[in-house]
This record gives sequence, structure tokens and C-alpha cells, in this order.
Amino acid sequence: MCYDFSFISHSMVWYYKGVNMKNKIYVIVSVPMIEQDFDMYLPTQKRVGSIKSLIIKIVEEESDFNFIDDGCKYLYYKSTGEKIDDNEFLKYSQIKNGTRLILY
Repeated sequence: MCYDFSFISHSMVWYYKGVNMKNKIYVIVSVPMIEQDFDMYLPTQKRVGSIKSLIIKIVEEESDFNFIDDGCKYLYYKSTGEKIDDNEFLKYSQIKNGTRLILY
């Protein structure tokens, strides 16, 4: 399943179906606690912290709440293990198309 964050409201997720992908970055988010990966298209004009909140909501729902946010979850680069700053805009980060991230 692939998620496009340009259409997310508080309780609704639209799946990617040929949406204009300008200003979006494709990433793979691994969640070790539930041993699942999620393909996502993230908007480049948002801060990492706001994107992380949306990712957490999706993971909670898709895992039937086997994954629960305790307020201490962060995104990391899978290749280096480096924590990604929540205040950084996605377009100024090192996240590029195909980047693998870890939510932990």
C-alpha cells in the first residue's frame, strides 16, 4: 500500500492513484516494533515533525493499534541511524526519493 499525504485529513487516508507527484518524495518507512514497512509519498513543503505525526497515525491504524505512540517516537535514516530533526523542512533534509527511514 502506498500513502499520499497531500489528501490526509484527521481521520481519512486516500491511497495513491495517479496523483500529481510534483513536490513529493517517495520513502519507505520501516517500523521494527511491528516488523512492517510502509511506502509513502511525503510533501516536501512540510516539517518532519508534522509528517511524523501523520505517519504514526497511519501505522497505528494499519497495525490495529499494535503500534501505539508514546510521544517518544522519532524518524531515523536507516542507512546511518542518524535521528532526523522534527523542525527541519523535508525539502531541506537529506531525505530523497527512495530513502529508507525507521520509525522508532
